Amino acid sequence: MDEHIQVPQVTITPEAGGSSREMQQEDWDGTLRRRLSNSSVSSTGSSAVESEDDLLSDNESKSKGIITLEHLVDSGESKPWWKLKTIVHWPFSASQRRKLNWVQLAGHKGNFKAADAGTILKKFSENEMQCFEKLRGDALLPFVPGYHGVVEKDGESFLHMNDLLASFDLPNVMDCKMGVRTYLEEELVRAREKPKPREDLYKKMVEVDSEGPTPQEHSQCGVTKPRYMQWRETMSSTNTLGFRIEGIKKCDGTCRTDFKKTRSKQDVLLVFKDFVGGNADIIKSYLSRLTEIQQALETSQFFKQHEVIGSSLLFIHDHTGNAQVWIIDFGKTTALPEGQMLKHDIPWQEGNREDGYLWGLENLIHTLESVNIEGTGEETLCSASKENNQTSETDGELTFDP
Repeated sequence: MDEHIQVPQVTITPEAGGSSREMQQEDWDGTLRRRLSNSSVSSTGSSAVESEDDLLSDNESKSKGIITLEHLVDSGESKPWWKLKTIVHWPFSASQRRKLNWVQLAGHKGNFKAADAGTILKKFSENEMQCFEKLRGDALLPFVPGYHGVVEKDGESFLHMNDLLASFDLPNVMDCKMGVRTYLEEELVRAREKPKPREDLYKKMVEVDSEGPTPQEHSQCGVTKPRYMQWRETMSSTNTLGFRIEGIKKCDGTCRTDFKKTRSKQDVLLVFKDFVGGNADIIKSYLSRLTEIQQALETSQFFKQHEVIGSSLLFIHDHTGNAQVWIIDFGKTTALPEGQMLKHDIPWQEGNREDGYLWGLENLIHTLESVNIEGTGEETLCSASKENNQTSETDGELTFDP
């Protein structure tokens, strides 16, 4: 591969728990020279129904670390290589149509494919596509990934969108899932239709908290789906602060997704302190961007007319001081009936469809404001890491790229 070709970068939003680990040299494919990065897009389910399965899948069928991300390859037939629904042309050289190794924090394999430089393909979701279409003329447009339409190949469809990390060098990435719940009301209703105790959900609960199940649930080694759905939210800051940290990928290669029990404001504060590395300018940039997002949400017609569930704020910064926050994941964002609107900052009671997004955002802003500045050691470390990676590239070795 031409070493000047910019390879798309990707990180998949964490959905499950897991322990931190340092990425090792054997993780990487030495044939590619890649920069340390993560993705700008997430692995939320492709529809409300599919998202319900995502909610309960936790560690099952999740990719931990390396996944194989393939470009859509020409089958050799005479038909055009790309059949595009809403975009006209997509130039790809033959050298780019190959399997690539990627690093994934967590999430379902197969939801993403590599695209042209600076973009990514995400498994098609009718719900998410409709959201992107509605957002075209909305106040939130500057804060969501650039959307380029739908690509179809061999009967499979994908959303074509920008890779939000394209402008970053050795980025640090944090995914914060917003709102007081991560399931739709209709998912809870469906789960109650057949409230059968399930051993798999019991094991998930015990894995997180051995004292979580009731004596009856312990005796039957089973937990019903509605009970699990509601219990899981109470274990994290989703319940106490209106947002929760899903996962972090730092510039030094470490990944963390073990935040299921990060519940108190102090615990969340400590995570943010570690993430920003004591850089006052990064904190200032994040606060400025969050304030802009907050103002846009207050005027957005899209926001008022949708139940925003499972959406995340993606925080990205690097050693150069570049910092951004993006609104991502609309697979479970659902339009309200005609004439109905949400406030997004009042308590949820089943039936009112309130999601607590603005309350969570306010708490997120307060958390960042409370972060004490303790130096810039981490930024220096990442800059040094970058120099080491550049030396490695000269030797023809793979540096790092999730």
